Amino acid sequence: MADKTEESKRLHIPWKLIFNIAIIGLTIFLVLYFIFSEGGFIDLLESELKINVLWLLIAVFVHLLNIALDATIIYLFLKETTPKVTVMNALVASMTGQFFCAVTPSATGGQPMQILAMSRMGIKAANGTSALVQKFLVWQFTLSIYCIVAVVARFSFFSQKLDPAMWVFSLIGFAAQLAMIGVLLLASFCKGATTRVVNFFLTILYKLHIIKNLEEKKKSIGETLDSFHRSNKELNKNKPLLIKIYVITVIQMTAFFLVPYCIARSFNIHCDLFDMLCAQSYVNMVSSLVPLPGGSGAAEYCFSIFFGSYFNVKTIKSAILLWRTITYYGTIALSAPFALFHKKKRIEAHTGAHSAAESEV
Repeated sequence: MADKTEESKRLHIPWKLIFNIAIIGLTIFLVLYFIFSEGGFIDLLESELKINVLWLLIAVFVHLLNIALDATIIYLFLKETTPKVTVMNALVASMTGQFFCAVTPSATGGQPMQILAMSRMGIKAANGTSALVQKFLVWQFTLSIYCIVAVVARFSFFSQKLDPAMWVFSLIGFAAQLAMIGVLLLASFCKGATTRVVNFFLTILYKLHIIKNLEEKKKSIGETLDSFHRSNKELNKNKPLLIKIYVITVIQMTAFFLVPYCIARSFNIHCDLFDMLCAQSYVNMVSSLVPLPGGSGAAEYCFSIFFGSYFNVKTIKSAILLWRTITYYGTIALSAPFALFHKKKRIEAHTGAHSAAESEV
């Protein structure tokens, strides 16, 4: 009996491993499909269509601009609570987030790994968390407004593309975004309510024997929440900073949404810039709701639905492949070295002295 038990343990495969293998398999299948299937990238290269390389380079540039502005926003937020933070610190934090958002379901691994990376650089966890929550609030609020403006301004365009099921999915998407914004606002500004909620869940975890030393854990998290709320108050006092960040976020979002337009122009397709921006804002919102890394499958499907009228059957698959290569696969390749290999660095925060030091992780 003991031998059978040991054998079953050895044969047990973690579900996370199965999930990861399935996602990798799906990704490889999609890439190969868009390259080798009929009307795919190979057929495009063999066709008489002349690709405008300059527009492809512009597509890469606007996506890099999106990443650079992401790091800029992190730097501006961190500078308020950690004066000695550097641009390189913000860049490492940004690229760490880019990588783990891309490879984890619903981008759930991005912020925790960013906080870990920042703590290794000497940035207090409360300050880093506050900066990322504020950044996320700005992004979600801006994206919601962007999508609402897009749907209202181009309602006829969206009504042609969306069937009743997609409209329902759209409403769920907007509701989820608003609910997320509400939860984050509660956590950011209602200290008492946040503390009660956290203590409630800690008590449940304690009764389930998942955590030990309940009072110590409450005290530790309470101190972190105090520091977190102080950081939020300091950040929200600086109205000019928030206005600047909202402006930068709109520019960042627009740069990211410009990639499909640039790809279309590289195929010598003339299209309405505003319509392309509206369509991409919707594609981004819907694909982010799918609990798969990078919204795999959903992103490609939504792109084909909204941009299928601009590209024909001979170019749509290649357009999807180029779009995903620039905005997703390329981002993973670019951000991996930053996320996996960086140096620890101590930063002297304004709330207390930290000795400066560097060591390899």
